[in-house]
Amino acid sequence: MGLAAGRLSVIYSLCFNVFSESGDGMTSTLSFPVGQKGPYLSTRSTARALREDLEKLIETSGDLAEVKIDFSQVEAMTISFADEFLGRFYSRMATGDFTVIVNLIGLNDEETRETVSICLERRDLVGVDADQHQLLGKAEMLADTYQVARELGRFRATELASRLKITPQNVNNRLKKLVAAGALLRQRVTDLERGGKEFGYVVPT
Repeated sequence: MGLAAGRLSVIYSLCFNVFSESGDGMTSTLSFPVGQKGPYLSTRSTARALREDLEKLIETSGDLAEVKIDFSQVEAMTISFADEFLGRFYSRMATGDFTVIVNLIGLNDEETRETVSICLERRDLVGVDADQHQLLGKAEMLADTYQVARELGRFRATELASRLKITPQNVNNRLKKLVAAGALLRQRVTDLERGGKEFGYVVPT
């Protein structure tokens, strides 16, 4: 089997995971195991191939709601690998190329978790450690916002602004960053009192 065929095989197996076990159809979650490339990850070329596989899956998976990037089989990775894989992926998220919930799971090793956090911070980005329910990366101004959002679960910007005691403009700026990072889902909702539509936000559980 050639390199291209091997990569296609990996993509096929990951796509299959998008379907429910009963075979009834597509679920809304894609699980992407980073450790498929081995427990020790170092080169940008390996990271680039992995990121391109992930991006292709998202682009071809239809109405996908959530991506779980799984590091549970990874024992160590370099900053350069993390930057090429996660840094560039989250940069595309920030520009609106992908509009899905993204959760990082399996960051059990403290050094691996720190590597991810450093990589995102250098690019002024954030990501969600779903196991710890915490933001990684450039999270100083967003950590409290995310925690209150998690407490609310489903909310509107005005509700969050009231809880944080900040202006609506300020909270909207923070929400844009959290949505761009895949930490929140933004949905249009109907305002029954005012007869119009506005955005509501959901924190995935």
